[in-house]
Amino acid sequence: MTEDIDRLIATARPAGQASLSRLEADVWRRIEDRIGERRMGQVRVAAMAMALVVGVANGGVFALSARAEPSEMQVFSVSGSLSPIAILGAGE
Repeated sequence: MTEDIDRLIATARPAGQASLSRLEADVWRRIEDRIGERRMGQVRVAAMAMALVVGVANGGVFALSARAEPSEMQVFSVSGSLSPIAILGAGE
């Protein structure tokens, strides 16, 4: 039975089979590609985190600096304390 397996292995080489001379170089190239992809993923995560930090900081600074100044148009604004229901005490 062993002789049959050896004979089958020896004759089973496909016609388009590549030689093994470039195998190690191809393996190392694929490893380097995966390492590069992982690094790019880390760079993307870091960039997104930095963008989030900058966005939150800018939003906080803008919210603090953009206080509405009193204007003459406040006369026409809605004020809950002046409504008839609040005067009667029904809103409490």
